[in-house]
Amino acid sequence: MTGVKLTERIRYMHCEDVEGNHGVLVLLAAYGYPTKVLEVNDKADFRFAYSTFVSIEERQAEINRPARELTTA
Repeated sequence: MTGVKLTERIRYMHCEDVEGNHGVLVLLAAYGYPTKVLEVNDKADFRFAYSTFVSIEERQAEINRPARELTTA
């Protein structure tokens, strides 16, 4: 099993066994939101899970950004 840090909060764990290659994509907990995990069996699964987690990561960061950073001058 090998792991890769893709972003500050997204990790990918790759596994190889007799049934073939597969993995899990993990979005680590932050801002009071729980950890999320999706199983990855092929490239389509990976692309879907990664784009979903990046979107969630960005939305959670935006929601939890202090108000002074959200205002424009």
